[in-house]
Amino acid sequence: MLAVQQVDEVGGRMDPSGMTGDWNMWIRQALEGPEGEPFLRLLKERLRSGSQVVGVRLESPGGAPEYVITLSLLKQLSEMRVPHSEAFTVWSFDTGTRMVDERQELERFVLLLSERFAALAREVGPEVLASALVNYLPVLGPPRASEEARRRMGALGMNNATLRAITKLEAVLMNAARSLGRSLKYDEATTGRILDGALAQWLSRKPRPLDRDVPNPPAP
Repeated sequence: MLAVQQVDEVGGRMDPSGMTGDWNMWIRQALEGPEGEPFLRLLKERLRSGSQVVGVRLESPGGAPEYVITLSLLKQLSEMRVPHSEAFTVWSFDTGTRMVDERQELERFVLLLSERFAALAREVGPEVLASALVNYLPVLGPPRASEEARRRMGALGMNNATLRAITKLEAVLMNAARSLGRSLKYDEATTGRILDGALAQWLSRKPRPLDRDVPNPPAP
């Protein structure tokens, strides 16, 4: 921690005289983000020592996704592995660190979308999310993902719950597009191709739901 706060026993107020901290370290953390994970901390230390990232691949040995990072220092190459985490994702977007090629980038976004959609399914329910996808994607227009949604999900009904879920779904997809286009600096065509492909692959790996209308939620 950057500061130790002391509270007096009588009034519960913070005692400024008991605070310590390092302003420069605080600024560094604000700029670089938290360094809680040891693998990410080690990567940042190597980069501060002069190493440069020349390639990032996504692998899943034993089912656990991790990034294989190729580093260059004084014309010598080395590799290190960093487990997939939200902290690494944030760092890679902040620094504009791309995957080694478009196929690998697509795989990364399959993983990221699966996490975002899992959280959304817990919030709105899996059937409502399925309805939002099958009704919204054809309107949005990604060709591969739209066809995959129609093929695997059939016709699912619309109701107020679906409309609310579509708003949340749109935010997830918008953030993904911005990460590709703004943070990773892909052009518009590549951004669209990666996001469409990631959506289609994610849909193709999901179990096929029953073709039935989403039940109406109970009245508030």
